[in-house]
Amino acid sequence: MLFKARLCVGRHGKGLLLHGPVIYPDAQSSRDFFSIALGQAPLADGLLVALWGMAFGTVPVTWSTWITVTVPDEAESGGGLLVAIIQLSIAVGAAAGGAVFDASGARGVFLAAAMVLLVAALTIFTGLRTHRSDRGHSKAA
Repeated sequence: MLFKARLCVGRHGKGLLLHGPVIYPDAQSSRDFFSIALGQAPLADGLLVALWGMAFGTVPVTWSTWITVTVPDEAESGGGLLVAIIQLSIAVGAAAGGAVFDASGARGVFLAAAMVLLVAALTIFTGLRTHRSDRGHSKAA
């Protein structure tokens, strides 16, 4: 599966590099909302998890490509920093998810995750738009 994801990134790399950071959280939040809406449907849950797995296969490749494009002279340091941030995010997410689960159960975890992912997608989208408009002004000056 990871091989197919890498082929997809190879063919559509620039588009995934530009739009992937917004698409991934949107897709994951959609999966969370569908899981909440469907309730206990093992077949549907299995399908949603399989789709998530296929979509996530491109994320590590996209992150690595983004690091080498953004900081080509310091790709190793950038990669190390990215791994540290990912590990911290996993720890914070596990602690927060456990607290949410204790307070409101599994549905609450899916709802909280979907909300966090939507905020992440909006933040990334806003950052990309700001970055593009800043580059446009620097060319005109």
